[in-house]
Amino acid sequence: MSDLLIKNVRVLDGQPTEILIRNGRIAGIGADLDGAGAAVEDAGGRIALPGLTEAHTHLDKSLLGYPWYHNDVGGGNLMAMIDNERQMKQRLDLDPHVQSMRHALQTASFGATLIRSHVDIDTTGGLRALEGVMETAEKLADVVEIQTVAFPQS
Repeated sequence: MSDLLIKNVRVLDGQPTEILIRNGRIAGIGADLDGAGAAVEDAGGRIALPGLTEAHTHLDKSLLGYPWYHNDVGGGNLMAMIDNERQMKQRLDLDPHVQSMRHALQTASFGATLIRSHVDIDTTGGLRALEGVMETAEKLADVVEIQTVAFPQS
């Protein structure tokens, strides 16, 4: 991971300053930092914000990359909608790792540094969805933190 010195950036007080990043972590914020060996970027007076958090998503059942699907089955009956969702995942042969990777990469590209995903644990899929999302979390550990919350549908 390369080091970076960001110049002419505004943080909490709004005054232009510098941010030094070493080994992927903020090493200093202030004026005239020693950025020896670091790449230098001029922020042009823009504001530095902390990473965004996606606090509630379902990485395992994202249909990102598929045509729009409107789940209007069951006329508002929750169990009918859940059953239809399970059947749809089976019909499409969704790979939870592939789908969660697509979704997580897109979310990270919008500025998220933390994703909390509810993951289906049920009698149909067992732990398949959890294993797929955990594989994605492991592979993207240097890009975004992914937290999982068990979502028992059965």
